[in-house]
Amino acid sequence: MTRLRLKTLKTDFRSAMQRYRREEDGAILIFGLIAFVVILMVGGIAVDMMRYESERVRLQGTADRAVLAAAMMRENDANPEVEDVVRSYFAAEGLLSYVSDPGSIAVIPDNGTGAREVRVAPRARLDTTFMRLSGINHLDMNLLSAASESLAEIQFEIVMVLDVSWSMDSNNRMTNLRQAAIEFVETMLPEDNDGRVAITFVPYSTEVIMPPGVLSYFQNLNDPMSGDNNGAFCLDFTDWTNITNSIATPMFRRNCSLGVPERGHLPQFVSLTETPVKPYVRSRTEAINYINSLGPSWGTSIDLGVRAGALFFDPTLNPVIGHLIDNNEVASVFSDRPLAWNQPLVYRAMIIMTDGENCCFPPDVPNWHPAYRKTTIQVQDADTLSVCNALKARNVNIYAVAFEAPPGGEALMEACASAPSFYFNSSGAELVAAFQNIATHIQTQALRLTQ
Repeated sequence: MTRLRLKTLKTDFRSAMQRYRREEDGAILIFGLIAFVVILMVGGIAVDMMRYESERVRLQGTADRAVLAAAMMRENDANPEVEDVVRSYFAAEGLLSYVSDPGSIAVIPDNGTGAREVRVAPRARLDTTFMRLSGINHLDMNLLSAASESLAEIQFEIVMVLDVSWSMDSNNRMTNLRQAAIEFVETMLPEDNDGRVAITFVPYSTEVIMPPGVLSYFQNLNDPMSGDNNGAFCLDFTDWTNITNSIATPMFRRNCSLGVPERGHLPQFVSLTETPVKPYVRSRTEAINYINSLGPSWGTSIDLGVRAGALFFDPTLNPVIGHLIDNNEVASVFSDRPLAWNQPLVYRAMIIMTDGENCCFPPDVPNWHPAYRKTTIQVQDADTLSVCNALKARNVNIYAVAFEAPPGGEALMEACASAPSFYFNSSGAELVAAFQNIATHIQTQALRLTQ
């Protein structure tokens, strides 16, 4: 009986095992559990890596901005320490602890090369959430960012086209212009300027007066339309769309309209004959003295100021600069100026400022009057824009400032500017801030990320 029962139990067990092997219910559950664990691990790794990459990009961006700002800092008592500038950027992002290690911020002096480099090496550690399942508890971030300011590598050609029309005598405008221009040159012209930075001043009213003795160098200069050469030392143009080959561009002399008979020598009046165009200024002191000599003059010919200013970007003007060097009016370091259009590492900038709008005087004066330049203001505006567009096509950066100007002047300046951020609409002491912003933007062109 016992044997029979044992035999029956064995038979039942074999039958149960055979039925279990043949049974498929619930088989997917095991596979599902295994797949869930794998998916959880893979998805978790992706989440951790996304968190890592997001934090890394944020940290790298902060480091890049910090070193660029620090590299641009001038070394003087009024500015904070370079290291403090870098730390302030990390503090603003809540990342200050990442640059707390000694040596994480380094300033490499120029050693006489003209290039100062700022480096920052932030160190961070991200605790993982899912990757710890595979034994990885944290991810390290070891980054490096460096920037250098190297005026030795970049040469700057800057032309300042400044409105000195009679309206600049009102509302303290002339004083604000002098202050703004002086702060600009104090920022841009280094004390030991070796010729890397050159600033040309082009004051304009109704006329633009070129430096003495240079008109004879222009090969296509015609007599005045009046036929009278008396007082015909003012320059005008017939071509407003082409700014190359300037030495041979069609020009003509004009009988100057300087405003003296009409306005007389009022207390603030300064004739443009006393402040002709000042090309390629090297010395900060010379620039400041020239700016202080500027004063309100006569009408407003923005087109003429911009067109005359464009001459000093064109390399065919080199004989004119050579003449001025021979007369000790320009430093010999500028003997190769203007630089070739295709010369690398050259930043060209024109700053146009006006407090008014083009004023060609019709119908206030007859067409034989020297102040009568063009038939309508619209023609002057169109010619101004033609020159601006030609300059921009040659990669000249145009910064345009409307200083308490009427709507027509504002629209013209905005259209001339290289980009919306290059246009400034200012009033009063805001002019100083506008010029300072321009100087800062130009300086950043000497900055580059090196790591």
